[in-house]
Amino acid sequence: MHTSAVRRASLLPVLVLAALACHSSEPAAPAPVGKPEPYVPLPDEAPQTIGYFLTVFDRSLAQWTELKLSATSPRQQSTLALLEQNMQKRARERREELLTELETGAPLNRRVAAAALGFTHDPTVLGPLVAALADPDAEVVQRALLALGVLALRETPMAPIRYHLLNDGDAWTRSNAAFALLGIANAGNGTSELAESCRAGLADADAGVRAQCASALGAAADPTAVAGLGELLLDDASLVSLASALALARIGREHAEQKGTTARALVGALDQVPSERRASLLGALRWLSDSNLGDETAAWREWAYKLP
Repeated sequence: MHTSAVRRASLLPVLVLAALACHSSEPAAPAPVGKPEPYVPLPDEAPQTIGYFLTVFDRSLAQWTELKLSATSPRQQSTLALLEQNMQKRARERREELLTELETGAPLNRRVAAAALGFTHDPTVLGPLVAALADPDAEVVQRALLALGVLALRETPMAPIRYHLLNDGDAWTRSNAAFALLGIANAGNGTSELAESCRAGLADADAGVRAQCASALGAAADPTAVAGLGELLLDDASLVSLASALALARIGREHAEQKGTTARALVGALDQVPSERRASLLGALRWLSDSNLGDETAAWREWAYKLP
């Protein structure tokens, strides 16, 4: 509607001139005919300065973090996937500049560059990111740990990540270290060094660290973690309890000799957890057993105690 109105308004002078021409004694002169103006394409937009690029990318990181923590519906998951694809494209296009900024940039630029490099999913950035874990700027270390979790390469060295997980006084840094270990475990790293680090992380004071370490132990299917994970089924934080339940089910599925032990740990917690957690534990039991014995504890207990 607005477009049509604008067009009508712009035609008014032409209509007035045409009416005046009709009342003139002189015939209207024909409109001059000339060669059309050649098409001149608009110049390409200048590339963003690296400072502006990093400012915009940092906003994307904030959005990514929020979605990573809260995306549960298919629509939210789709939004997250599209955002990650876009961030990967942008980070790859500026890879060389990001490496330069990580090495020599201003503090704020170095922090964002560290995180952005993980989204390149380029194995060649592993070395610079691992080196950044010894940086004197604590926020560079935090962002480098985040990047290593996104990069998720099974060959990532464990020692510097383990150090921050077990010794850093900052909970956010330890949580990012746990996130890095989870990404690496999901990439197929099931080494004893990773498992030992995550088992130690189960005792961390921060719930985010405990939950991610539990998930990493599930991804690594570490059979020696069953006892520690069983204790966390009654953790004060529901997130930790759920992560431990799924990890136990995964270990029981991967290691037949652990199926009975993990099943009994889950059943033993059914009547002890708050009511809002019960459905999660039942879901883990259904996944472990590949069956549905209903919602009553007795049926699941009978099944679990028949297992070796």
